Amino acid sequence: MDRDVLVIDDSVDRQVYERGLSPGYSYTLAETADEIASSFARSDIVVYDHGRAGIAFQELKETVQNTDASHYVIVVTGAEPTPELLPLPCDDYLRKPVDGATVGQAVDRAMALPNGDLREAMSLTRKVHALDSAQSGSELEQSRAVHDARRRLRELARPEVLCEIERIDADVLSAHLDLIRGATDERQAPRADGGKTGGTRLENEDISPWKFREAVESAGHAVVFTDRDGVIEYVNPAFEELTGYAASDVIGHTPRVLKSGEHDDAFYESLWDTIGAGDVWRGELVNERPDGERYVIEQTIAPLPRGGKPRGYVAINTDITEKRRREEKIEALHEATRDLLSADSPSAVAAEVGAAIESILEFRINVIRVLRDGELQPVHVNDKAEELLAERPTYDVGEGFPGKVFEEQRARIYTDIRDHDGGTALEPVVSWLYVPISDYGIISVGQTNPDAFDETDLNLVQIIASNAEIALQRLQKERELQRENERLEQFASTVSHDLRNPLQVAKGTLSQLDECPPGIDRMRQAHERMEEVIEGVLTLTRQGNRVEDPAPVDLSAVARACWTHVSSCETELVVEADSVIVSGDDTRLKHLFENLFRNAVTHGQASTVRVGALDNGFYVADDGVGIPPEDRDGIFDNGYTTSEDGTGLGLTIVEEIAHAHNWAVSVTESETGGARFEFVAANQYRDE
Repeated sequence: MDRDVLVIDDSVDRQVYERGLSPGYSYTLAETADEIASSFARSDIVVYDHGRAGIAFQELKETVQNTDASHYVIVVTGAEPTPELLPLPCDDYLRKPVDGATVGQAVDRAMALPNGDLREAMSLTRKVHALDSAQSGSELEQSRAVHDARRRLRELARPEVLCEIERIDADVLSAHLDLIRGATDERQAPRADGGKTGGTRLENEDISPWKFREAVESAGHAVVFTDRDGVIEYVNPAFEELTGYAASDVIGHTPRVLKSGEHDDAFYESLWDTIGAGDVWRGELVNERPDGERYVIEQTIAPLPRGGKPRGYVAINTDITEKRRREEKIEALHEATRDLLSADSPSAVAAEVGAAIESILEFRINVIRVLRDGELQPVHVNDKAEELLAERPTYDVGEGFPGKVFEEQRARIYTDIRDHDGGTALEPVVSWLYVPISDYGIISVGQTNPDAFDETDLNLVQIIASNAEIALQRLQKERELQRENERLEQFASTVSHDLRNPLQVAKGTLSQLDECPPGIDRMRQAHERMEEVIEGVLTLTRQGNRVEDPAPVDLSAVARACWTHVSSCETELVVEADSVIVSGDDTRLKHLFENLFRNAVTHGQASTVRVGALDNGFYVADDGVGIPPEDRDGIFDNGYTTSEDGTGLGLTIVEEIAHAHNWAVSVTESETGGARFEFVAANQYRDE
């Protein structure tokens, strides 16, 4: 929805607003007080040309006061500001001439402000900064209105307000801190290098008169002021708590005392280039405490300008050490997933889970139970748990603390398990965290001190549980597939034994006949077809298994070798690349090519068969009769054939071999109107 801007200016340059305002804004011009009043109802921002003929500011003031006071008023003027600006009911001050970008920035800033302390702080900063930039310090110090405004800015300089100001406009934050810091005390304190600090150097005992300590020292963020050379002039208590250095240890020194060696010279050169140019620097730093412990901060450094050049800098630091540690743990947990997925049994998965909890999360007590035969059996108990606890029992679902959590499928933290029935039996381990691994089992993590776990710990263990669930699901599917393959292998053996033996007897009997009475040839053909069906079924049952140990295979060489088994004198093979290398199983790929070639020659009536490389795969194409588009979706179905004597297994076998290699196979029309089979894999192929 459009946001309306009311412009009160009889000499407005429309291009200023058309170019400066965002597309989501529209503006309305007003020339009389009546027009102002009627336009207030649908306007969010008022831009007022102060001192223009026809509408005095008093009229605007009365109009604003008669509304709900939710409008943001921007004054635009060519006059030099005076302290009388401060009590006027406006929120921003722009000195003419102004361009579209300046107006647009002011409007965007206004739209981001709710009513309350943040709006007051931003508005007062803009007005006092306008005065500070236009008039001398001695003149302003004599103004009671300016003195009161600075006092109010110090009161508003709470951490949450300063952070929001920095988010909206870092330049306003810099101006705000510059104003509350004061600039009238010219006394200098010695620097660590024996030189003098800048002219606005403040000693700690001088801060109180300006109530600076009230504004900054209560902040939860570490705040540092330096002179233009980076020499520290002031730090707040949060800085001392964060760094481990007392204020007396660092004042007069540069922040180099905090260096950890993590960052190179180029990093700091870039930082100084940014703030030296008057820009705000934001980034992360790894610093070091006096005892050698490292910590991570998120830092914003803003210049404190005077006369167009920085006269000092202010840095606001947020401790993100724990955040980074959590992120590192999460990354390590996901890396540990590879070990989980390589585990070959539920017990091995449980051992990997326990190892991750102990080494990554640093929880020394853990028990992993897996559901077997309706019971939660402990399959991993780490050393510390064995040392502190009795032999861990097996639980029925719903029994004991682990059984109940598993039954409810909802993770739970016990801050002191002794407060619950049966909890004293677990002493001296009194804090417990239980996380189900879906329907597969449950993770139990303990600590000897009460209230040892929080929501972050719970979330991290849940990540492990999710990864363990994936690993156990994989094992379950692999075992189901293994059982299915064993059944297929048994079926194949049965087919081989129970059908081949009588078939061989029949073929042997036919071969002993000296003469060929009518029908004998048909019987011989029927026997050959039966043998083809048996071979096809046996191949099909064995080709679906995933290729576990692929090796480099030269498809060009395999294709040429297979062609000698199925070729006819009327058909030509063209291999369009000298060597196409793919990772796969040599024996199965021979079956794939033999079936494709046989299909092209026997059923496709092709005169030429081509094998070539794709960007990420290969193709086999012919110039035969092709496959109608309406039949292509079903050609890989078991039993599909276009001839009376076909088995319908050849292309099914081709698809099974492709899937075993994790390839996608599709059929389309070749350039000559025949069939073209394309095989595309995740692994890249190369034409060598």
